[in-house]
Amino acid sequence: MDAHIRNDSHKVIKVLIRATYNLVQSYLQLVLESDDELKAIDTAATDAELINKVLYSKPDVILICLVENEGQNIEFLPDLFQVAPQSKVVVLSCPDSLLDQTAALKLGVSGIVGANQNARVLIRAIKQVFDGGVWLNQKMIAQLLRNNHNSDNGKSKRKGLYKNDDLTVRELEVIKMIALGMKNKDISTELLISEATVRHHLSSIYGKLDVDDRLNLAIYAFQQGLIQSQTAPM
Repeated sequence: MDAHIRNDSHKVIKVLIRATYNLVQSYLQLVLESDDELKAIDTAATDAELINKVLYSKPDVILICLVENEGQNIEFLPDLFQVAPQSKVVVLSCPDSLLDQTAALKLGVSGIVGANQNARVLIRAIKQVFDGGVWLNQKMIAQLLRNNHNSDNGKSKRKGLYKNDDLTVRELEVIKMIALGMKNKDISTELLISEATVRHHLSSIYGKLDVDDRLNLAIYAFQQGLIQSQTAPM
């Protein structure tokens, strides 16, 4: 079992890069290939090319660079997820482009990395997203919360996002760890409980908060002050 765990933890993460310019593609490839656990399997210069390539390359993570064309249409993302439902998406964006970031997040992106961050942050973000976590920043979450509040006229569909009265102390601990990008296995080790128990806690949390994914748990943790700062502030 130990050998199996070691193999899983060192799985090479296949990354497909979407960047318009050759120079940007080459730089991102060099960054990813500098880490033994990442492999840049291909690049795409257009959205159509990206969607075509994911069909046969089946990447674990898709890295989309928005820096070259801030404000570009990202409505192709639902089509991308339709052909690559198992792939995670990380967006590389200008740090102040909150509108694009929140739009991408709502369309299914799991991670936002600012172009002002260094290569190590990008690598960590890709690994965290691959492991089932999210990579967010405080400014983007705050903007997302404001947008949700305005669009719902103050009546969020996620009722639990505004109270934690029904949550146990252990459930609050789990939410905090989820927001920090920890996997179920890591949470079980930290809390000295089984992974099955972690899954049981998550099922209970999802029901109480009326959410169904880790992203909304991260938003909840930010709003409730369970985490004071994001792993990767922009």
